[in-house]
Amino acid sequence: MLTHPTLDQLRELKLDGMADAFVELEAQDRSKELGHAEWLALLIDRETANRSSKRLQSRLKAARLRHGQASIEDVDYRAPRKLDVVAKPRSARTRCSRASRRAGGSPSIATSS
Repeated sequence: MLTHPTLDQLRELKLDGMADAFVELEAQDRSKELGHAEWLALLIDRETANRSSKRLQSRLKAARLRHGQASIEDVDYRAPRKLDVVAKPRSARTRCSRASRRAGGSPSIATSS
């Protein structure tokens, strides 16, 4: 199989995630045990993840956030800023609760020191 034309075609079609996965799979000995459908599934998964990551990076760049690594869990509600814990977005509370349940604790808000 000619890998260079295949890689060139994938890159020409802007399927960079698939091209990267193709190179990695070719280099692994275990990949020889995979069937065609499994290979294709791995390539598609990588392309999907790559596009999702690019989309997120693009949106973060467009948002011009002052604190790019900030998260809702890092908010310190003890500081006198008149922030209401109840006013937190519902999705953040739910995500915090789920993570806490998986860890075996009670829901709480992470605070920064």
